[in-house]
Amino acid sequence: MERLLSEGVDVCRLGLGEPDTVVPAHVQEAAIAAIRENFSHYTSTAGILPLRTAIAARLEEEIGVAYEPSEVIVSTGGKQAIFNALGALVAPGDEVLILVPYWVSFPEMVRFLGATPVFVETGRESGYRATAADIERHVTPSTRVLILNSPNNPSGAVYASAELAAIAEVCRRRDLWVVSDEVYSTFVYTAEGHRSIAALPGMRERTVVVNAASKTFGMTGWRVGYAAAPAAAAGTMVTLQSHVTSNVNTIAQRAALAAIGGPHAWLDGVRADYARRREELVRGVRATRGLTAELPDGAFYVWADTSWWSGRELAGRKIRDAGDLAALLLERARVAVMPGAAFGSPMHLRLSFAAAPAELAEGVRRMQELLGTVTA
Repeated sequence: MERLLSEGVDVCRLGLGEPDTVVPAHVQEAAIAAIRENFSHYTSTAGILPLRTAIAARLEEEIGVAYEPSEVIVSTGGKQAIFNALGALVAPGDEVLILVPYWVSFPEMVRFLGATPVFVETGRESGYRATAADIERHVTPSTRVLILNSPNNPSGAVYASAELAAIAEVCRRRDLWVVSDEVYSTFVYTAEGHRSIAALPGMRERTVVVNAASKTFGMTGWRVGYAAAPAAAAGTMVTLQSHVTSNVNTIAQRAALAAIGGPHAWLDGVRADYARRREELVRGVRATRGLTAELPDGAFYVWADTSWWSGRELAGRKIRDAGDLAALLLERARVAVMPGAAFGSPMHLRLSFAAAPAELAEGVRRMQELLGTVTA
């Protein structure tokens, strides 16, 4: 796709993993002020105290869990926060439960640490959510951690309170830690809204909550993530980060402080807009020959099942999996989507509705021109 874009080819980018929102003006101004004030020296590895204090306040407001600033670590994106957490909790030979579909880096992080990823499959019939029983069936004496991603990237699955309570009971009884990736917590479209497993009885002390400024505030390139964890785990995570990257970019920290500590009412409008786009994209996908999709409860992706195409021919080529379909969509229709193999599901495509409405509509039109349409 990058080559096509560099050549000036018009590509509908429906594979993007970032929102199309503009960073708020007050956040931009905070970064500019930090530069002008020469705020350019080392900070604490865990981040500046005002930012960690603001994060603790936001977490208490958003998920109902109180943390001391000393239990908060600011990291270079949510990715580093997750790696720090796993590095603090996992040893070679341990097993880590990963729910399928998963974010692409989860298994590789686990393997890098010498541990073993154990995959818990989910499907369309369950809304791509694992039950407590599904999880417990995969627990062994070597199981150390469950990675829970809600809202989920790529499926958009969101775990409700009752489901989290059942999973929490398994984690307490089987002595499991949870790394709870809540990076998409702003983008939940259910009446209940976002819930964190850390808020349940007995779970704060065995959960690392991960979030970031990236998705919520459109600050993906600023690379500011954060984690909140019990004091001992937080201390180990800070030590690990101190030997890898030290503190996050100081200018980005000041910008994140303005974002996280600033006004958030404008996010309601963003969420409502994305909810409308979500419905439009799902309608378009369902009207496309050979594709099926559920309405996601969270994040900003549609997880499209392409199984119908397996073994069929399109544009003179035999389709084996969603990867073949994605390649043809880019080559023939100039539509970029993400094949599901990297997320643990080779028969799915991830499509983002965090693109401009006009680009979404044109992308769907091009897809249907290549793949065909179905009537209700």
